[in-house]
Amino acid sequence: MQHRFWLAPVLVLLAVVSVDAQIRYQLGFTTGVNYSTLRSDRFTTSVGRIAPLIGCSFAVAPGDLLELNQEIVLSLGGAEARAVYFRAEQKPEEHTYAYYYYSFETSLFVGFRPGRDIPVLLQAGGFLGANFNALNRSLRELMILDYVNINKAMRAVDLNDAFSGLDYGPAVGLALGEGRWRGNIRYYLGLKNLYDYIDFVQPGPGIRTSALRASLTYFLK
Repeated sequence: MQHRFWLAPVLVLLAVVSVDAQIRYQLGFTTGVNYSTLRSDRFTTSVGRIAPLIGCSFAVAPGDLLELNQEIVLSLGGAEARAVYFRAEQKPEEHTYAYYYYSFETSLFVGFRPGRDIPVLLQAGGFLGANFNALNRSLRELMILDYVNINKAMRAVDLNDAFSGLDYGPAVGLALGEGRWRGNIRYYLGLKNLYDYIDFVQPGPGIRTSALRASLTYFLK
């Protein structure tokens, strides 16, 4: 069920290819900026992360109105979580704890052009990414979950392992341009509960990703 969004774009494109022999191929390089954030019931997000991305893009267009576009990128994601340091008989001291990770990701989009002379593609598809991190495990005094009662709080570092594993979900976007240059703006919604990657914890809580991405692609032809 959770992987069916990969099938629909491919089936649509194959149907079009069978009736249109004028297929155009393009290979190019992509760079841009990624703004990511985290959705969780374990912590409050203080601010998302803005980071660069780099990768390559491959497009197949079986005509003037439809296109299949695959991208492979290396990006950086995460967010800063609100955290506190509890002090005896004093008000908790406010801090932030950064949950950052690297993601090697592939995405697949089906693009629809509203008209032959309109240089805009409406895109829908999905992504699959492999996350890995090198988070600091020395800040063991910073706490999350409950920012008032230390007995109900948990250490921020205990969630570090959540950010090493697979992530996937749907994505939508808009591409502008034709020929060699193309600008893209896309939104990615992670469906995988990253909390499941933590060992020896009770199921139930959730940590999921989301990202807004702006990029520029230069095709070789």
